[in-house]
Amino acid sequence: MPRFFFHVRCRGETLSCDDLGLDFPDVVTAHNEALGAARGLNGVFVTWGRNPHDCTLEVENAAGELVFNVSFAAIFNGDAKPA
Repeated sequence: MPRFFFHVRCRGETLSCDDLGLDFPDVVTAHNEALGAARGLNGVFVTWGRNPHDCTLEVENAAGELVFNVSFAAIFNGDAKPA
């Protein structure tokens, strides 16, 4: 099963780097799970003192290749939809 790593970046700065990753059967499942989990992170940005609308969730595969990214603005505004 493929492993995906979920990183949070704000204007090029890494705020959270996932070193463990999670296994999902495919990219679509990883995308849908990422959107669901990210919706609950709004309070984390307040703790970090960051505007979430300036940040992006970047997902890489085990080879370190970018699989997809989505802005937190799209997630929190409801513009990012499950695949």
